[in-house]
Amino acid sequence: MTKIILFILFTGLFSPGISQTFGGGYFVGLSASQIDGDNFSGFNKIGLTAGAYTTKKINSILNWKAEIRYIQKGSYKKSTDMDPGLYKTSLHYSEIPLLLQYFYSKSVFLEAGLVPEILLAAKEENEYGIIPSDQSLPFHRFSLEGTAGAGYFLTQNIAAGIRFTYSVLPARDHASGQTYLLNRGQYNNCISFSISYNFR
Repeated sequence: MTKIILFILFTGLFSPGISQTFGGGYFVGLSASQIDGDNFSGFNKIGLTAGAYTTKKINSILNWKAEIRYIQKGSYKKSTDMDPGLYKTSLHYSEIPLLLQYFYSKSVFLEAGLVPEILLAAKEENEYGIIPSDQSLPFHRFSLEGTAGAGYFLTQNIAAGIRFTYSVLPARDHASGQTYLLNRGQYNNCISFSISYNFR
């Protein structure tokens, strides 16, 4: 899948004959995340996100969009005088968001889609240091998320965007192994902000 998306990216960006219907660009930004189900709340884990994308025009108001992006997610509970306990989960993902874009105007767009993702690395820490992998449940190697967002073109080529992403499949199982209806485990819950440079 990654090779296919890379081929589309390079074809769309660098082939003059196809550039009338294909576009693309690059982006960089920040993520704020939490893990629903780990008993810690708040979008306190701040990370980075960056990647590239290609778009294909469907008509005057709709685009298909495919991205390759790196993003940091996780959970963070800082130590305080009242509660000296510390907890931090750092997750590194490679994702391939597959999106449909709707242009409300030339400057404003909405987008939504599915996000297959691969876990590159995971680390859990508490006030005593890194938690050994044999003392915690592993995160799933492959997962799937749903996403929705909006963006605004500040100039002809530069856009600012915000996106909400939530796990469709759990990022990992509950420590107890129990499930209840739609609650199948722990879920990534992330808001990201980005600035992109678009070839238009």
